[in-house]
Amino acid sequence: MNRIQSIDLFRGFTIFMMVFVNDLAGVANIPDWMKHKPADANAMTFVDVVFPAFLFIVGMSIPLAIRAREAKGDSIWSVLLHIAIRTAGLLLLGVFLVNSEEMNAAATLLPARLWNILLFFAAILIWTQYPAAEGRKKYLWWTIRAAGFGLLFLLWWTYRKGEPGALTGMTTSWWGILGLIGWAYLLATIVYLLFRENAVAIIGTLAGFIAIAIALKTEFQPIPGVLIWIGGRSGDFIHAAIALAGMSLACLFTDKPPVRTPAYRIGWMVATGLLYFIAGFLLQPFYGISKIYATPTWALYSAAICCGVFAVIYWIVDVKNIRSWARFLEPAGKNPLLTYLLPFLFYPLVGEAWLPEAFYSGALGFLKAVAFSLFTLWVASWLTKWRLRLQL
Repeated sequence: MNRIQSIDLFRGFTIFMMVFVNDLAGVANIPDWMKHKPADANAMTFVDVVFPAFLFIVGMSIPLAIRAREAKGDSIWSVLLHIAIRTAGLLLLGVFLVNSEEMNAAATLLPARLWNILLFFAAILIWTQYPAAEGRKKYLWWTIRAAGFGLLFLLWWTYRKGEPGALTGMTTSWWGILGLIGWAYLLATIVYLLFRENAVAIIGTLAGFIAIAIALKTEFQPIPGVLIWIGGRSGDFIHAAIALAGMSLACLFTDKPPVRTPAYRIGWMVATGLLYFIAGFLLQPFYGISKIYATPTWALYSAAICCGVFAVIYWIVDVKNIRSWARFLEPAGKNPLLTYLLPFLFYPLVGEAWLPEAFYSGALGFLKAVAFSLFTLWVASWLTKWRLRLQL
């Protein structure tokens, strides 16, 4: 499979929106359609589509990444090891980020701002994409990574949360955005290794995952042993289904015959998007729309929207070759983890309320969120030019 520019730009646009909506969440007096809908609202806004859009692009990237590794001569065992390490990294970083938001700053043994700054630098040490090297330099890279894990251990050891008298260390209250992506990535890669570029089988598995999620949400007792744990994983199957929707589109770009024409690809994107929308519409009366509850209709509507948006981006970028408008998105698309993590360094450095109060309300707050997101992309671009790239 050749690299598809529209995939990178879609990924960059999604990361930009993730930074934007995270910053916008702290702005008051803005319309409801700029906020996440409450869990029981039976509705969704564009904000509720940002996370599934990243799951969708994760699914699109899986065939490209695995094919690239196999082209370099990696065995299936090397691929499986990479999948396991990447999943573990996403879960680990996700848990640390979640706990950073739940910290009892007074009880933690390090100042909260320093703790968060050190977390960012630990991620840099561990997940920087170091140049290929042999001999002493190879051991140097591993020593730097070991220092990063040592720093994570220090942060884990000093961390406290909870009320006085009932303090705890880190817990998996939930896995965080990166952790949820990790579980979806693991399930989706297993599906790809089973079916490869068989889009029909992938879509069939997508439907199967949604059916499993519906069954797991059903009240039935008793649930013995390990099934209790599986019963709480319904959201992971829903998230993985969104990733499979993206993966089914990536199958259109395989180098294997028959090679698909742009018209065929766009037609497939539109057709599958309509299929997901109709399925979501039929399920809505039974399960409603909720990002928080990870309902099937939310997932299917999100997948339908992503199919449509990607079809437009593909037509503009790869078919019509109109790309200059999206150059500012390229660094985020090629260096997404660094771009996503930069705000987690910026806020501890300057403080949450680093601007006058007027910038946290209404139109001025909205413009501040846009400006901050563009600034984040600019910093990511500058760091990428200096060859600082993070890769899980």
